[in-house]
Amino acid sequence: MRVKDPSKANPEKPKRSKRPNRPQDEDSSDDISGLTCQHVSQAVDVHHVKRAVAQSVWSICAECLKERRMSDGEPVAPSDIWLCLKCGSQGCSKNSEGQHSLKHFQTARSEPHCIVINLSTWIIWCYECDEELSTHCNKKVLAQIVDFLQKHGSRAEPSSSKIIRLREENSETNEILKGKSSGNGASVPVKGINNLGNTCFFNAVMQNLAQTHILNELMYEMKEKGTKLKICHTSDSQLDPLVVNLSSPGPLTSAMFLFLHSMREAGKGPLSPKVLFSQLCQKAPRFKGFQQQDSQELLHYLLDAMRIEETKRIQTGILKAFNNPTTKTADEETRRKVKAYGREGVKMNFIDRIFVGELTSTVMCEECENISTVKEPFIDLSLPIIEERVAKPVPLGRTGKGKSVQEADLGQYNCSSITALNNQPKIVKKHALTKDK
Repeated sequence: MRVKDPSKANPEKPKRSKRPNRPQDEDSSDDISGLTCQHVSQAVDVHHVKRAVAQSVWSICAECLKERRMSDGEPVAPSDIWLCLKCGSQGCSKNSEGQHSLKHFQTARSEPHCIVINLSTWIIWCYECDEELSTHCNKKVLAQIVDFLQKHGSRAEPSSSKIIRLREENSETNEILKGKSSGNGASVPVKGINNLGNTCFFNAVMQNLAQTHILNELMYEMKEKGTKLKICHTSDSQLDPLVVNLSSPGPLTSAMFLFLHSMREAGKGPLSPKVLFSQLCQKAPRFKGFQQQDSQELLHYLLDAMRIEETKRIQTGILKAFNNPTTKTADEETRRKVKAYGREGVKMNFIDRIFVGELTSTVMCEECENISTVKEPFIDLSLPIIEERVAKPVPLGRTGKGKSVQEADLGQYNCSSITALNNQPKIVKKHALTKDK
């Protein structure tokens, strides 16, 4: 029997000792505030936020815009805007005068709207927990929605180029048009329009106007009684800016706004344009009778009628600002100011700001080289459409009466055989010879 040498025996394996628990820092990432927020699953909806953001003005408080809440002549700063992660509503912070973000949260609803994000600092806040949340909280939904909003914010125009109430200078109109056309490219959902009887020409125009985003925004801006309009005279530096209170819009303009608002509302089924069409027929009786008409002609009548209503509205506001002067009571200086503000004010109606352009014609005299410039407004330009015609190839030897091959349009047959054919004697038919005799 062999005895095992104890010196060669395997040493006994030491027992594993439990590692002491590593103390956690108070500032550890595991203790980030909001890690256990229980409202994320119910108060965050990525789908609703994406849809709302695509259809709204980026980084501006919608309620402040409705109330025309300004700060030193400017709208609420973008850094004060918080976006609800449940519905996409944008409101000013609780530290601002309006507190619309907080009021939105406090509104009674079946589901919580307590989680918001700052569109400048990207801080996420829960009103229920009253603390800041982390993108690592609970689910990946927060990181996903923050990533979407940051990408959208980098593409969107700043709110200063969007629709604002009081303009510091006339050139802001062009900035508004540029900002809206490139900022929110999402289209309004297409809704059907009832045919009142051969009114398809009218419906076609309305569908196009419903997709004109800047028209919806500017009409909403000017729709209410008491709207303030600031008129700055750029050519006369001696005239101070004038703020006028506008009266209610005309009947056609009001009907147009209600129609466009109804086209944006959610709901199934087509929309009846009876009220709007009736108001248009009162302005232009030629469209009565339910007969086929020209769509372009209808668009001209519609825009001209609304422009006249808005021009009268602005002129009335200017006269009220000067206590309704008359030719007998007004002095020379007052009449000059009313006329000057009137020229600038009529340009600020929403029709001119969207649809009207300016055609400049320049003529130079050949003798004295004097240059005269005439500017004319226009709504549309007639452009010729030239249809490109492709010349049909003509077979050799069949060029028509008395025409050589070179006289025919045969550029592709430019070779020595063409010259040989042209030099051949002409063949005269027999009945032609008889006729000559």
